[in-house]
Amino acid sequence: MIFGDNVDVNMIAVALAFAIPAAAAAIGQGKAISAAWDGMARQPEVSDSIGGKLIIALAFPEALGIFGLLLAILLMGKIS
Repeated sequence: MIFGDNVDVNMIAVALAFAIPAAAAAIGQGKAISAAWDGMARQPEVSDSIGGKLIIALAFPEALGIFGLLLAILLMGKIS
């Protein structure tokens, strides 16, 4: 066996079901924040507008991470 005799492949699937969306959410949020700060640095007069839109834009990758957590919890319920 690749993983050994005591490893449950279903638990690896649960871990990946949470880890992949969480990593994608973190990367997406990092890129959004980086672009917003760059825009605020270039045009400080519109920083209030950019900041408000940034808060809304950060909700979408965060929802992806929450959906991954929900999927992992549902898969754990099927395993046991």
